Parts: sequence; C-alpha cells; structure tokens
Amino acid sequence: MHTPQPAPTRRPYLLSAAVMTAAVCTLTACGADTGATAKDSSDSSASATPKHLVLGQPGPVQELGQAASKFQITPVKVVEGTHEDLKELDDPGKYKAQKVAWVYVKAKNVGSKAAKDTLVMSDVGAEANGSPAQRLLVLMGDLSSRPKDCLGNNGRTELGTDDIWKPGEQRTVCEPYLLPVDTKITDVTYSQGFYKEPLKWRV
Repeated sequence: MHTPQPAPTRRPYLLSAAVMTAAVCTLTACGADTGATAKDSSDSSASATPKHLVLGQPGPVQELGQAASKFQITPVKVVEGTHEDLKELDDPGKYKAQKVAWVYVKAKNVGSKAAKDTLVMSDVGAEANGSPAQRLLVLMGDLSSRPKDCLGNNGRTELGTDDIWKPGEQRTVCEPYLLPVDTKITDVTYSQGFYKEPLKWRV
C-alpha cells in the first residue's frame, strides 16, 4: 500500500477533464476573440496572427468570462515531470506509462474594468507530438511534486473563480497535464471556438 507523503494533508481527488471543461465553459466565453494582436492592434483580422507562435510571444486579446473581460494570454514555459510524480495517486493502472508536465501561462487583464470569475486557463491546452495532452485536475489536495511557483488562477495552488483581476493586473498561471512518458510537450494551444483553428505556441 502506498504511504502518502507528509506534505499533502488530503489525498488528491481528480475529475474528468471533459466534465470539468464543460462546467468551466458555462462560466466563460470559450474561444471568444477580438482578433487584435500584440504587435499591431490596428489589424483585427485573424490572418494577422502567425499560425505558429513561440513561447513568450503574446497571442491576440481574448474575451473571457460572462462580462467578456479582455485578456492577453502568453504561454511562457513548460516544466516536464516524471512518472514518479503520479505514484502518490495510488492508481498505477490508470497512470501506467504516463508522466506529468506543468504548463505556465502569463495572463494580463488588458481591459479597462476589473474582471471577476475569469478562468484564464479554461481554453489553454497542450499537445505532445501532435496528440492532445490530458489536463490533470486536482480538486482536493495536490501533488507534492507541484513546483512552488506553479500557482492557480487565484494566485494559489488550487483553481479558483472568486478573485478579482484589476485592470492591468498580470499573473502567471500554471496547470498540470498528463502525457506518455516517452513524449514531451511540443505545443501549447488556445482554443478559439468551433469556427477557428486553435492558436499554437511551439515549445
């Protein structure tokens, strides 16, 4: 029987990424987009955005939340973990031959109003050699291997929706993803809805 590590006080509980994503999208304007780019705000066409961005390059301004708050999303780094990080979940069959990777995204409220209940990571995803990586959602407790600088939407390790983003406020948000141990994250993605291709940042 696996002995829990002393750091977490509660056993991690997970929820299906598909279920959580559906719930999140009821609170957010998933994939909404003003089309403005960081380099040229005068050009609002989708073609103004390069098809393949690189980490650290800001994407177009997005509208998030019920109030359509304006945010700029910039993936900045990926930290690869190992299969050992998942052993404390005590489900070797479910996580066989998988590892965890931590995706960091810089988000900034570029609108003129404060933003509330805005989950900036709701449309962020990752790919490992062209295949989608599964988001690892921890509802209670956390992985003890989570990097100390890997903070959630509300500036803490847990995902939160009740905080306020002031105009101009910028945070670095981080979430874990699952992928096969013999691959690595090759792209960070951002969904722009059903009618546009997702944005991609090459890692």
